[in-house]
Amino acid sequence: MSTLKRTLTIAAGSLLLLAATLAWHIHAVTKPHANGHLANVQLARIDFATALDHAEAASIRSTVNALPGVQHARMNDARTNLVYSYDRALQDQHRVLDAVEALTTTPCERFVVTAEAAATGCPAMVRGDVGGWLSGLLH
Repeated sequence: MSTLKRTLTIAAGSLLLLAATLAWHIHAVTKPHANGHLANVQLARIDFATALDHAEAASIRSTVNALPGVQHARMNDARTNLVYSYDRALQDQHRVLDAVEALTTTPCERFVVTAEAAATGCPAMVRGDVGGWLSGLLH
């Protein structure tokens, strides 16, 4: 086989492999998900006044995770706050807080974002880092 034929065969094979990978990726990210419409999904947080013991934190997390409409519930490592996502059409933050308050004697409250914090956007996009640089580049 000549060098030209071999080079063209390798290039064609590589392009075919890349095209197949792209087609698979498009198929994988566009198929419908069982989580429902993401416009109704919201994050919420409940802060505890003191750290919970491990068993109590696990119990609260599993109870909140089992509530209808709650998709994910996670307790932070220090066990001082619970973060969960929920479908607003099926669940309400106040009902989740009521369920948590029924499980613990530790004072807890909903985390409410201030208007100033909401106006600054995503807290992960701290100015002065790569995110700030990219944000400045795109705007």
